[in-house]
Amino acid sequence: MKNQWIRSLLVCAFAIAFAIPSRAEESKRGFYEGNLTGGGKIVFFVQGNHSLSTYVFDTAGHQASFGGGTVADNGTFTLTTSANNTITGTVNPGFVTATVLGQNITANRVGTFGESENLGGRFTATATNSTGGSVDVKIVVDSQKNIFMIAKQGTTVLGGFGTITVTPSSSPSPTPSPTPSPTPHMVSSGGGDDGGGDDHGGHEFEGNDEREDHNEDANSESFSATFSLVFVTGETITGHLTFSHGLLLGDFTLNGVVFHFRAPQESSENHLANISTRGFVNTGQGQLIGGFIIRGGPKMVVIRAMGPSLTASGVSPVLADPRLKLFQNNTLLAQNDNWQSNANASEIIATTIPPSDPKEAALLIRLEPGNYTTVVDGADNGTGICLSGSVRDRPRLKNEKQQKALAFRREGFFCCCEIPRCSRRRS
Repeated sequence: MKNQWIRSLLVCAFAIAFAIPSRAEESKRGFYEGNLTGGGKIVFFVQGNHSLSTYVFDTAGHQASFGGGTVADNGTFTLTTSANNTITGTVNPGFVTATVLGQNITANRVGTFGESENLGGRFTATATNSTGGSVDVKIVVDSQKNIFMIAKQGTTVLGGFGTITVTPSSSPSPTPSPTPSPTPHMVSSGGGDDGGGDDHGGHEFEGNDEREDHNEDANSESFSATFSLVFVTGETITGHLTFSHGLLLGDFTLNGVVFHFRAPQESSENHLANISTRGFVNTGQGQLIGGFIIRGGPKMVVIRAMGPSLTASGVSPVLADPRLKLFQNNTLLAQNDNWQSNANASEIIATTIPPSDPKEAALLIRLEPGNYTTVVDGADNGTGICLSGSVRDRPRLKNEKQQKALAFRREGFFCCCEIPRCSRRRS
């Protein structure tokens, strides 16, 4: 019994060996929004469980500020904003409690799904006008059509919040003509700035997974919106947004001048790194079946069916010659017996996770959005245990060889033999 337990643990370790190393815990990543006295707002962006950024919109004090810091293992944090105000608090599952400007507030996590979810995220850029003027901007859009903006010039910070209206057309909105607007009362913020328009939790405290959230999906469809917000100093700002190919393209009018910007997306959501299981493949209705759904744009997908290589982990009996089939509805899209027989076997090798045994199966294929099914059986009508799992991984690699090898991994969903154990073929 003990040996069987150890072998099971070894198999689990093997299944997650290529996942991104991280702490195993419930993720608190997301946007958390709370109210301040006098109609103000505060937004926390918990990037990883151990880093966060905050944006303060003090309507009563007519001052906007931002900051960032680290979160301790027990969820507590202390940070100093660009206005030299100290914020202390605790990140909890579903909410953040904090002391801000002498107020005890609770900021609740914003839901993932909503009318503006496709535009959701944090966007950082330098906005420029036709005369060469510039302002560093930080824009947060949540799934509930709320928008928050920080605009920074040197040590001067403006900021406000409002709503966006998603437009049905996916084409870019026209650039607005400059219209007079009041000159903003620029509030000077002392210290705490990084000079680059980023808060101190924007990148410095991000882990590799958070840094990879820039330019999420270069193949996703476009979404457009208009927005209107009010700075805490009273001025109304309007503009247009178009999210396309992982970038937010936008413009806004400030003091009668139109500024344009483009910014990569930092999503408020996590992504699947690895999920796997194993099952016994039998003949007939004993085939193992799994499925996955692709959203957004096309994705490069790797599917693996592993059997013989499991013997190294003490698994027995293994499926000696796995055969893998990929379906959309009842249409067979692709199949493979021995992975090295694929025309693109060299590309499968370039993923760095090809099967280690030539008799194992794999597919590397780009798929359009839709529902897909994988089926595994024995090519020789054999039976045995097969390892299954799904992976979405986007590592950042420094040398050119690694970048070329894994460039496609940034495109989206990965699978290594999607065969949930509980799913068996019924027909």
